Amino acid sequence: MGEISTRADESVTYEAQLHWVLFVPPVLLFAAGLAAIAFHTLVAIVLLLASVAAILHAYVKLVTTRIVVTNRRVVYRTGLIARRTLEMNKEKIESIDVSQSIPGRLLDFGSVTVKGTGGGIEAIHNVAAPFALRNNVAADGDEAAWLPGISEAAGT
Repeated sequence: MGEISTRADESVTYEAQLHWVLFVPPVLLFAAGLAAIAFHTLVAIVLLLASVAAILHAYVKLVTTRIVVTNRRVVYRTGLIARRTLEMNKEKIESIDVSQSIPGRLLDFGSVTVKGTGGGIEAIHNVAAPFALRNNVAADGDEAAWLPGISEAAGT
């Protein structure tokens, strides 16, 4: 998909992506459609068509979502036709919360919520390696991040 434009004094330090877990519900729907063939043909056809549509939707979401961290801001852009973009300056970020379920911990995916000053809250779901994203958002430029629970403070 298109590149994220950066300013002259700005460089991309990290790019996150969505996790393949997006495809699990459509694949389960497809399996249900295959199993339904033995019981009711019309139901099987409906389930199989719905699963194909869901797989296409998940694929479009995967390839059209960009999460880019630069040394100055965080940019989240998603959508093919209806586009949604969020840009937040790093100086305006108050906290970065990561939420993971048990499968999320096992497969390394989760939701990242970026809270900005002035009440801006944005949750990004199904992010692959959410703690790496949090570390890079918390980092100042090319320096290592320091937040409680992420790394030790320099010189201690």
